[in-house]
Amino acid sequence: MIHVNALRKNFADTPVLKGLSCDIAPQEVVCVIGPSGSGKSTFLRCLNGLESIEGGEVWVNGLPVQDPKTDLNALRQRVGMVFQRFNLFPHMTVLENLIMAPMDVRGVSRADAIREAKRLLEKVGLADKIDAWPSSLSGGQQQRVAIARALAMTPEIMLFDEPTSALDPELVGEVLSVMKTLAQEGMTMVIVTHEMAFAREVADRVLFIDQGVIQEADTPEVIFTHPANPRTAAFLSKVLK
Repeated sequence: MIHVNALRKNFADTPVLKGLSCDIAPQEVVCVIGPSGSGKSTFLRCLNGLESIEGGEVWVNGLPVQDPKTDLNALRQRVGMVFQRFNLFPHMTVLENLIMAPMDVRGVSRADAIREAKRLLEKVGLADKIDAWPSSLSGGQQQRVAIARALAMTPEIMLFDEPTSALDPELVGEVLSVMKTLAQEGMTMVIVTHEMAFAREVADRVLFIDQGVIQEADTPEVIFTHPANPRTAAFLSKVLK
């Protein structure tokens, strides 16, 4: 579903991604871990064209992201993304946040959009917040609304960029629970995360990125129990307390 070959990305004269290659299969859940500044979020943003690339290839659902002829807006309709910050429209209610894009972009009728929004809010445990304003919600609730909003576009792939890093610790679990449900339902997901226990439980595969390179890619069992790369082992020794 995602094919990345020799991906390179620079910021000014600084190389951030130095030739990443990987494939992600349909319904696979891939967690991306690594130290801050290693290129994890940049890698994720390259998958849907939010960052341009200097070299290599990125194919998503058969579309070449790097090709200037590719309609990135059409691509992003099929690839949902959830960011660290919730990015909800503060002047819109929860319902309005969910129905705007399906109606404006996909041409869904208001009645159908509302019906789907109610279903998705039920799914993320926020059916009672349908008429609430984002400012009245906790961080965890806002992030769950952001996930529901991304799902309202019926994406085939979901990208998560450290979706719990801006949350108070006690709110992390409610967001991870929604993501676990998506994984169990077979959603193709690429998740940049610092939540190692979550990665170990949910991921089919874990990518360890450091210094702009995939240093190791394997099952959670291998990565967390007996990593082959000394750099992976050194990183995990610091974060697994």
